[in-house]
Amino acid sequence: MVVLLLFSILSGVVTILSPCILPILPIVLSSSATNQKARPLGLIAGLIVTFSLFTLIVTKIVSYLGISANALRLLSVVLLILIGLTMLIPALTVLFDRLVGFLPGLVKTETQGSGFGQGFLTGATLGLVWAPCAGPILSAVIIVAATQTLTFNSALVVFAYSLGVGIPLLLVTYGGRALIQRVRILSGNLLRIQQAFGVLVILTALLIGFNLDTQFTAWATGAIPASWTAGLTAFENSPIVQEQLALLRGHGANVFAANSDILGHYGPARDFTGGTGWINSVPLTRDGLKGKVVLVDFWTYSCINCIRTFPYLLDWYAKYKDYGFVIIGVHTPEFAFEHDTANVVQAVHQFGIPYPVVQDNNYVIWNAYLNSYWPAEYLIDATGQVRHFQYGEGNYDKTEQAIQALLAEAGHPVTAPLTKGLSANFSANETPETYIGTDRQSGFASPERVAAGKVSNYSFPGVVALNNFAVSGSWDFEPQYAQETTAGSKLTLHFFAQDVYLVMTSDQSSIVTITGLTPDTANTSEDVNAQGEILVSASRLYHLVHFSQAMEGTVTLKFNSPGVQAFSFTFGG
Repeated sequence: MVVLLLFSILSGVVTILSPCILPILPIVLSSSATNQKARPLGLIAGLIVTFSLFTLIVTKIVSYLGISANALRLLSVVLLILIGLTMLIPALTVLFDRLVGFLPGLVKTETQGSGFGQGFLTGATLGLVWAPCAGPILSAVIIVAATQTLTFNSALVVFAYSLGVGIPLLLVTYGGRALIQRVRILSGNLLRIQQAFGVLVILTALLIGFNLDTQFTAWATGAIPASWTAGLTAFENSPIVQEQLALLRGHGANVFAANSDILGHYGPARDFTGGTGWINSVPLTRDGLKGKVVLVDFWTYSCINCIRTFPYLLDWYAKYKDYGFVIIGVHTPEFAFEHDTANVVQAVHQFGIPYPVVQDNNYVIWNAYLNSYWPAEYLIDATGQVRHFQYGEGNYDKTEQAIQALLAEAGHPVTAPLTKGLSANFSANETPETYIGTDRQSGFASPERVAAGKVSNYSFPGVVALNNFAVSGSWDFEPQYAQETTAGSKLTLHFFAQDVYLVMTSDQSSIVTITGLTPDTANTSEDVNAQGEILVSASRLYHLVHFSQAMEGTVTLKFNSPGVQAFSFTFGG
C-alpha cells in the first residue's frame, strides 16, 4: 500500500504538467497577488480537501442533499465569480462577508490578516469544479468509489493524489508571491495586479460554468504530441502499480494493463462459469473451445459504443467462422432492465447477432477479466491464452490482423482484405454521454432542485446550456432513471452531435412526440415516424435524431402518457 501511495503522489505531481491544469491555473496564481501570507496555503488546503471528498462520495452527497452534481458545480462557479469580484472591487468584500456569514470565523476577506480562510473557500470551490486528466490510478479509485463500499485505503489513495497536485501548486503560488515582492514595479502595483487576477478568475469561472474549460483542455491536449501526454502516466501502467490497484479493487493482478499490441501474451483465458443464461448456444466452456480462436466481446444492448462495433463483429464472424473462429458476446448489464432475458433476446434479434451470447447479470465473467469497459474485446488463441485485447471502439485493423495471425497459428491461414469503412465519424466537440438518474446525473438545468425518490414538479429554464437537459411537468427521479408521471410532461436537451439516442422503457406502449427540433433540418431517424412520434414499447436505445452531419441543436420530447422511464442520452457523429 505504501508503494501505491507514493505512486499516487507522483501521479498528482505530473498532473500539473498536463493541459488539464491550465483552466484552474489563473485562480491558483491569484492567491500570489495579495499581502495575505497564508492565502496560498489555504487555497491548496481547500482544493485538496474538497477534491478528495467530492471524488470519493459525490454520489452519496447528491443523494443526501437531493440535488444534482451539476447544481453543486453551478454553486461553485457563482462563488468563484464573487471571489473574483472582491479582488476586482475591494469594496465588495464587506458584502461577500455577509453572503458567507454561515461560515463564522473561517472566511474573512479583509485585506489584513492571514487570508487562510478566504484562500480555503476559494480552493474548496475549485475542488468541486476541477476535472483532472485522470490516469489509471485515479480512474481505478473513481470506479471503486462508484461501484463498491468506500474503503480507508481508497480514501488514502485519493488524498495522496490530491497532495501530489497540491505541493507543486503551492510552490508555484509562493514562487509567484516572491517574484512580486522582489520586483519593484510589481510590488508597487499590487492592487492593479490583484484586479487583473480578479478579471482572470471571473473569466475562468465563466468558462467552467459554460463547460468551455473541457473544450479548451481537449484542444490543448490535441495540440500537444501524444507521446508527451502518454509518457506522463506511463509509470502508472507498470506491473507493480497495476498489482496494487488490483488489490485495491479486491481482485488479483490485472495482466490487461495497457492497450494491447497486435499480439502479446497475457495469460490463460477466464472461463464462462457464472453466466446466468445463454442465447444462440448451449453453455460453452474455456476448455471446450480449445483449438478455436475466440473473441470475447463485453457489451450491453443500450450502449451506443457497443452497437457501433457490431458491423465489424458481424463481418469478422461471417468471414472467419468456417476457419475455427468463434465470437462470444458477454452481455453485462449497466441498467436494471438489462438483466431481463427477454430484452436481451430481443436485442440479439434486432442487431442480427448469430454468435453465442452469455448473460453475465452477476458480473462474474466481468470481474474474472477485471473488466471496466463497454465495449471490450479479448482475443484468445487455440491453446486458451489471451493474446490481444481492445478497450472501447477503434483499432479495428489491429484486432482483425490479430484474428488472422492467430488463425494462421492454429493451422488456418486466411488471406482476406481487412474490414473497413463501417465505423461512424466522431466530432471532437460531441456532447458526452448524459445520465438522467441521480446516481450519475450530469447537466441537469431545470431551476428546481431535484427531489430524489419522490414525485415533484419541474419547469424549463429560460435557456438550456450546451450539453445540458431539463424537464417540465411531473417527474420522479430515481438513481438510474427519471420517470414522467403525468401526460404532457417534457424533456429537452441541448446537444452537439449528428445522432442523438435515449435509453427508455415503459410498462405499456407509450407515444413520445418530438415537439421541438432545431435547427429545422430533416430528421431521418428510423425510430421517428412521419408525424414526429416514437413508440416506446420495449426497454432499449431509441434513435431520436439523425442529421446529415454533426451540428448544435435542441430536441424536446413530449410524453403523451405517464410511465416512461428515461435513463441516459448517448450520441454519435
